[in-house]
Amino acid sequence: MNKNPFPSRGRPSQAGATLLIAMIFLVLLTLIVISAIKATNVNTKVVGNMQIQEESKAAAQQAIETIISNGNFATLPATSTVQVDINDSGQSASTYAVTVPAPTCISFTPVPQSAQPTTPVFSWSAANQACFLQSSTAQGANSNCSDANWDISATATAPGVATTSTTTHQGIAIRQMTVGTGC
Repeated sequence: MNKNPFPSRGRPSQAGATLLIAMIFLVLLTLIVISAIKATNVNTKVVGNMQIQEESKAAAQQAIETIISNGNFATLPATSTVQVDINDSGQSASTYAVTVPAPTCISFTPVPQSAQPTTPVFSWSAANQACFLQSSTAQGANSNCSDANWDISATATAPGVATTSTTTHQGIAIRQMTVGTGC
């Protein structure tokens, strides 16, 4: 007698529930993955925008320093454009166009005699030595020098993104021989 110890009972009524629950979990897992991808894309865009902004600031600052390094920046034309390759790659995709308007003289302040150096500096030009090294005058009197305070601004535009621009300002004071009044 071949009697089966486990008789067949037929198909249980819950056999499809496992498949349904597995499908629900797969849908939930898919939704989590999709939201993670969207969050990553948003973060990548934010980081890219911050990189462009910081590169624009650096390009504007580099252009300002180039203008200041020119000894006679006060006589620049109305507006000049400087091309700044931000990473020295030589490619146009990393070259920022920086517009530098003519520097603006903000103020002209006489320097008191007490603020003048008393020892010569060998790198001074002959014209500046008369300003800095002069015979002593009355205590508290102004010297022959004045500080001209200048504002230099630069607006950098990112390559390929015409609507993005960053403006940077730099102040600079130049001690010079007082000739007349004003800048």
